[in-house]
Amino acid sequence: MNRYEFYELKSWMYLPVIFIGLLGNFASFLVYRTAPMRKSTVGTLLLILSLIDILLLILITPIFVLVFLPLWQDQWQKYSFHMSFFAYSTRYVYPLCMMTKSCSLYLMVLITIERWIAVCRPLQAKVLCTNRNTMKAGIFIIIFSIVFNFPRFFDYKIGDGYLSEMWMLDTEKHWWYFMFYFIILSVIFDYFLPFLIMTIANYHVIRALQESDEVITGLAVQKRKDQKTTVMLLVVTIFFAFCHLFSMFLKVAESIFGGFLTQTSFYWEVFAEFTIFLIIFHTSSTFFIYYGFSEKFRTIFHDIIRCRQRLDDVKCSTYLPVNSSGAVSESKTRKAPAIV
Repeated sequence: MNRYEFYELKSWMYLPVIFIGLLGNFASFLVYRTAPMRKSTVGTLLLILSLIDILLLILITPIFVLVFLPLWQDQWQKYSFHMSFFAYSTRYVYPLCMMTKSCSLYLMVLITIERWIAVCRPLQAKVLCTNRNTMKAGIFIIIFSIVFNFPRFFDYKIGDGYLSEMWMLDTEKHWWYFMFYFIILSVIFDYFLPFLIMTIANYHVIRALQESDEVITGLAVQKRKDQKTTVMLLVVTIFFAFCHLFSMFLKVAESIFGGFLTQTSFYWEVFAEFTIFLIIFHTSSTFFIYYGFSEKFRTIFHDIIRCRQRLDDVKCSTYLPVNSSGAVSESKTRKAPAIV
């Protein structure tokens, strides 16, 4: 198998995973936009995360899937439409993809911190864990992600014949940029700092859950529901950390060798694609974690599906769009896509 055949094969593998991820995250968005879910800060955070993950999967598609599929005339030929699509996607879509990835990463960190406060500092939770504070933190994360990843617009440039060429990532001309920004700052803010926060917070949350198991019979019903939510979010964050661990390993290895390992060996290219697949797989699978671990999520999801067939049900007004008079808007409901 040559290099082009490998990239075509992996693109066909990515395609169904991304499609399932788009459906799953859209379903999660429909669930977390309902009034019962938006009452909690966790619901608000997961609502934002679903939107960010949808955007991430959309941005990933042209760069890592479409350009490698046999859909183009004169594929990989200079001045072809395919080469211009690849060059402009690398130049402009790739930085947006990295911004969205950072948003998703730090939203997971924020969710972990919220659970740590709720479980380990319950007396402070009512003051700190509010929807107002959550929105402020979410806006800060978006601004930080844009500012931190803005230099990536200068990573590549469009050369003669619509060839995508390294610009600031050219280690021979801009070695300082490669080491300081692409390696050191990226390792710190994309991997080390968020993983350190999640590891410490999750450790204390797990300890608190183990202690609460000893007195589980004395817990109120709401406390038990909160514990189940915490377990679900633990699974999400730990799975998230695992899927990003290999990317961190590749980044650290490149910092040690002082260059792009993917340019030295085809095996490193395969490993790099494996790290990308894990990130896509995690982004596409969160719906199944929510569905498997959260009874409330399952109940609302099933109600949303049933309500699309029973608009006259009073209970459905909780889940479906309403007009200014407070009645369910039938026209808007018909336009909404069905979740299968």
